[in-house]
Amino acid sequence: MPITERHPLRVGLNLLYLLPGIVGGTETYAAGLLHGLAEVDDGLEYVVFLNQEGADWPLPEIPAFQRVVCPVRASSRTRRLLYEQFRLPALARRYGIDVLHSLGYVAPVLGSCPGVVTIHDMNTKGHGRSMPLFKRLALALLVRFSAQTASQVITVSDFSRQEIHRHLGLPLERIHVVHEAPLPSEWHRPSGLLFSETASQPVSWSPSFQPSHQSDTPYILAFASQSPHKNIPRLIEAFARIATSVPHHLALAGHLPEDGAVDQAIGRWNIAHRIRLTGYLPRFELDRLLTQAALFVFPSLYEGFGLPVLEAQAAEVPVACANRGALPEVAGEGAVFFDPENALDMAATLAHALTDKDLCASLVAQGRLNLERFSWIKAARQTLSLYAGAAWRGQNRYVTRPNRPSTAPGHGTMAHSISHTENESPEPSAGTLPQGNPVLPRSAGTTRPEHP
Repeated sequence: MPITERHPLRVGLNLLYLLPGIVGGTETYAAGLLHGLAEVDDGLEYVVFLNQEGADWPLPEIPAFQRVVCPVRASSRTRRLLYEQFRLPALARRYGIDVLHSLGYVAPVLGSCPGVVTIHDMNTKGHGRSMPLFKRLALALLVRFSAQTASQVITVSDFSRQEIHRHLGLPLERIHVVHEAPLPSEWHRPSGLLFSETASQPVSWSPSFQPSHQSDTPYILAFASQSPHKNIPRLIEAFARIATSVPHHLALAGHLPEDGAVDQAIGRWNIAHRIRLTGYLPRFELDRLLTQAALFVFPSLYEGFGLPVLEAQAAEVPVACANRGALPEVAGEGAVFFDPENALDMAATLAHALTDKDLCASLVAQGRLNLERFSWIKAARQTLSLYAGAAWRGQNRYVTRPNRPSTAPGHGTMAHSISHTENESPEPSAGTLPQGNPVLPRSAGTTRPEHP
C-alpha cells in the first residue's frame, strides 16, 4: 500500500465579522486565540480571512500566518453575511483549507470544507429584546444552521454550553468549552494598541479627575457598551443612591447605547458632576484606567463569559459583578455578586466593597488565584485538538509538525498579505491546487492589502 505523504494542516480563520474597536469581546477572543496558536506553533498553517475594516488588524508576526483581505465590509452586515455564505467557501477551496474556523457565531453552511464555529453565547435569546426583530430572527437562524452543520462547536463557558444545548437542541457532547483568558501585556503591539485607534473618541475627564495623571480622586470603573443589556442606567441609579456616602466618582469607559438611556439616567438622578464618560479608549489607556480603579463593576444582565472580570482580577482590582449568566462561573471566589435588576441590592454591594478594606484585600487575593484557571495557551491547545477532529477524513491529515519544511508561503517563509477585488472570482483555475496535497498559491512577492 502506498504511503500518503503527510502535510501540515491548513486552517482558515474566518474574521469577516471583525469591526476593530467595535465588536468588543469577540475581538479579544480572536486576538487571544491567534496569539495562543502562535505561541504553541504546532506546525500548522493559518490563512486569516479579513474584511476591509480589518485589513491592517495585527496578526502574530510569524510565517505560519497569512492575511487575505476580502472585498467586503463588516459594517454592511447583509453583504458580509452573503459573502460569508456564498463566496467564502470558494475562497477556502482556493487556499486549500482543511478546516475553516469561524470565530464569530456564524459560519458558511453550504461549503464542503469541515467547519468549526465558536458560538460565544445565545445572545439572541438571553437579551433578544434589545435587538431589532428582523436582526434577531436572521441571526438566530444563521447561528442555528451554523451549529448544525459544523463538525465542531466551541463555546466559552459551561453556562453557554447549556444555553446552546437548550435553545438549539445540540447534544452536549458536540459542544466543547474552551475558556477565554486575559491578554498578557507582552502580546500588545509596540504602539500599545491591540485594537484600532481609528474609533477613538476624546476623553471627557474634568480637570479635577484625570486618573492617567495620578489624580487623588478615587473612582469606580465600569465598561459601557452600545448593547443595552450591559445595564449601565441601573448602575447609575445604584451609584446615585450611595454617592453622598462615598468620595468616589463613577467612570464609564466605552461606547454608550444610542437610545439615550444613560443620559436620561444621569439627568434623572442629578449625578452628572460625579460621572465621567470616556468614550472609546485605546487599549493602553484602558489598562491604565483599570489599574488605578478602586473597584471594577460589571452589572450585565447576560454574559456568555465576562472577560472584563478576569482583566480586572489581573489588574489586582476588587470586582463586584452581577450574579447572572456565566459571571459566577468565571469570577469564582474573586468577586462579590449582586442582583443586576435590583438597584438597591447593587447599591448595598458597592457600598460594602468600597468601605470594607479586608473584603477588598480578600477579593484581590482570590482573583489572583482564580486567574490560574485561564490561559490562551491552554485554549489554543484545546482548539488544536478540535481542529484535528474536524479535519480527520482518513487521508493522513494530522496535527503534527511536518517532517520537512512546507513549500507553502504561509509556513517556513515570511508571511504575506493578499487582497481580493470585488470582480475577482474566488474559484481556483485548473491546476492551481493539486488534489490531495493542498498548498497556498505561490506569490510573486509580498503584497500589502488594499485599503478601503
